[in-house]
Amino acid sequence: MKLREFKTEIFAGINNRSYKFENGLNIILGANEAGKSTLINAIYASLFINPQIKLNTTEGKEFQKYYFPYPDGDYAEAELKFEIETQTYKIYKKWSNNNYSGYLELSDGRRIEKTNKIAAYKKDLFPYAKSTYNNIVFSSQEDIKSTLARINAEQNPELINTINSFLRKAVMELDGVSIDKFRQKLNENLTELTKRWKLKADTISNSARGVNNPYQVGTGKIYDLFIAKEKLRLKIKESKINEKEYEKISSEIRKLKEEEQKLIKDIEKLAKIEAEINQRVEIELKLANKRERIESLEKIKEKWPQLEQQLAELQSTKQAQELKSQKLEAEKQRSQKLSQKEELEVKIKKIKQLKSEKLKQKEILAKINFTKKDLEKLEKAKNKIAQNKASLKASKLKAKINFSESDKIKVTAGVDREKTVPKDQIIEADGYLKIKTDQIEIEIESAEINFASLKEELNSYQKEFLNLKRKMKVSDLKEAKQKLAEKDEAARELNRQNTELRELLAGANLDSLENNLDQLAKVKAAREIEIIDKEIEKIKDDLANLKTEIKIRENKKEEWKIDYQNLANLKLKLAEQVEAKINLAKKLEQLASLPAQYENSQEFVTSLQAKREEREKINQNLRLKIEKYKELENLLPVESTPEMENKLENLKEKLEKAKTRASKLVKIKEVFEKKLKEMDQNSFSPLTKSFSKNLEILTAGKYEQGIIEDDFSIQIQTNKNKKLPGKLELLSYGTYDAAALALRFAIFDNLFKQTGGFIILDDCLVNLDPKRRKNAIKLINQYQKKYQILYTTCEPERAAELNGNIIKI
Repeated sequence: MKLREFKTEIFAGINNRSYKFENGLNIILGANEAGKSTLINAIYASLFINPQIKLNTTEGKEFQKYYFPYPDGDYAEAELKFEIETQTYKIYKKWSNNNYSGYLELSDGRRIEKTNKIAAYKKDLFPYAKSTYNNIVFSSQEDIKSTLARINAEQNPELINTINSFLRKAVMELDGVSIDKFRQKLNENLTELTKRWKLKADTISNSARGVNNPYQVGTGKIYDLFIAKEKLRLKIKESKINEKEYEKISSEIRKLKEEEQKLIKDIEKLAKIEAEINQRVEIELKLANKRERIESLEKIKEKWPQLEQQLAELQSTKQAQELKSQKLEAEKQRSQKLSQKEELEVKIKKIKQLKSEKLKQKEILAKINFTKKDLEKLEKAKNKIAQNKASLKASKLKAKINFSESDKIKVTAGVDREKTVPKDQIIEADGYLKIKTDQIEIEIESAEINFASLKEELNSYQKEFLNLKRKMKVSDLKEAKQKLAEKDEAARELNRQNTELRELLAGANLDSLENNLDQLAKVKAAREIEIIDKEIEKIKDDLANLKTEIKIRENKKEEWKIDYQNLANLKLKLAEQVEAKINLAKKLEQLASLPAQYENSQEFVTSLQAKREEREKINQNLRLKIEKYKELENLLPVESTPEMENKLENLKEKLEKAKTRASKLVKIKEVFEKKLKEMDQNSFSPLTKSFSKNLEILTAGKYEQGIIEDDFSIQIQTNKNKKLPGKLELLSYGTYDAAALALRFAIFDNLFKQTGGFIILDDCLVNLDPKRRKNAIKLINQYQKKYQILYTTCEPERAAELNGNIIKI
């Protein structure tokens, strides 16, 4: 199979494109994102993806995302011409969710549009299924590095089976015996017997699909025999149950008819006196009501005078409690005023104390008459004096004067006063020294300072310092700071005391508070307010209870007045009720007597009603039983139970025979597969040979042999006979790519040797060094003589090296 031409109006990011392919090597050259991968994906989609895109599937969503035009395109389309054995075919597809279409045009010009027919033709045209092409023929630049991982039986069973089947046929000569047909026939026979049946477990494959919910199609003989056996077994069981139930119902019908006849006789007897008994019930009910009414009136007649006496007593008690409550309230007010008196005494005492303390703070403030600014001046003068003295000391002068004792020498050292010095004394001075005799006067100044200016400034600050101390009445700076702190504290305390006084006075003055205190002193003594409150609360509770009791009795009296006006009228109504009761008793004596088995008329009525209901119930039950009897009669099988039991034994025998035959076929299959596996031991020889040859070329002879196990685990062997494990990802990128490409070419060559085909290479030379790349190009050129190769690259230099038909994207 070879590709000839690809056209598209729109597919992903490419539109209005047409490309022709030649035999051998076709190089698809274009910059990154130019559409090389899109072209390959479009060819793959043309061959293998149905035009109807179902957006509720993962495949459909991904196709829409990657291949419908961005942002809101709703279709893609492509046309692909390919050649098989000199015959040209064309596939056209328009992919869409709703508006999809497609056809396969055969070499004679006929068009096939039905999806299932196209699939059938593709099976004949393409030697292998979609997975083989996807994993061997179409491998992207990313996929080529995972070729070895993808060719794994667990991930791609269809692909590995294809390779195994092909290789087995390549190394076995079967003298005309078709192993595949033999295996197929064996599997078909096993399927016919065991489908939907677990032979080893000797049970159905799905426990939910047993005799109560059997499969209708797609079942094996064992399953069918099992279901038939179970259905017959259940039928026999049901038949036995129905026969037993049939006899039981017949007996129940007889008993029900006997019960019904007995009830009919009882009902007819009682019905004769039913009318008079009903009258008796009515009169007895009225008589019972009269008795209750008379009893109620008698009680009210007795309670009425008692109620009036209770009301009088309760009203008297209530008045006494109210008077006591008033006295307690007066005592409570006196107690509250006495509490106010105590609070006022404490407040006045506190006010006087605060006024006294205020005088002390004012005295402190009066004594300290300087401010923070005066303190800052004092501190500044002291600092300046210290600075000037330090400057003078830094310019130290030292002198020794030799003179006779008769001479008078006067010396002025630094800023000190002039003084007479004794003979041979060493004189030290800060910055300035003046020696004075009767004859001469010598002044010495340090060259480093301006002594006159410094002395003047020092004297000025010393004078200011002394004046400030006198004004502030302090001996030094420390005392001044301490006094100012005392002044600030006194001011704060005075402010606090003023605030507290305002709060205590609350707009009043001391005289008015003292007047109030004099008034409160006249209040008479009282108990503590807590004791008084307890007594008041108790009286309130007692009064509340009394009011409730009074209200209850008043309501009851009002209720009686509404019904009877007064006690005399109540007595009159009582006499009327007594007379009515006597008349009802006379009427009762004239009616039919109650049967002895009944205590009262109501019991008679209830019993008769119950008997009628019981008869109706029996009658209804009898009808149901008769219906059930007829149903069971119809359900009794045509075949007798013994006949069905014989038939069941027959089915059991057939089932066991089918299981035995299936077990024998399984053993045959095991022996067959075992022998086939022994024959398969050399299946990979052609593939191993091709792989080793390709590997040696691609790795420049460094690795000369590749070993492929049955499960496609790979080992490679160096030219020094050192074997490396199948985890080729541990190798360098170049060696890894070379091994993967060598195996891919080997598999492709073994699969498509007879049918021919095309393969996609996506710039697989990127990680190869120059020597290996040269060898890889040589290998590609060897294969392009037998097969069609589509090589994609973005590098013009690579295209030039490959020297094939260049298709620019």
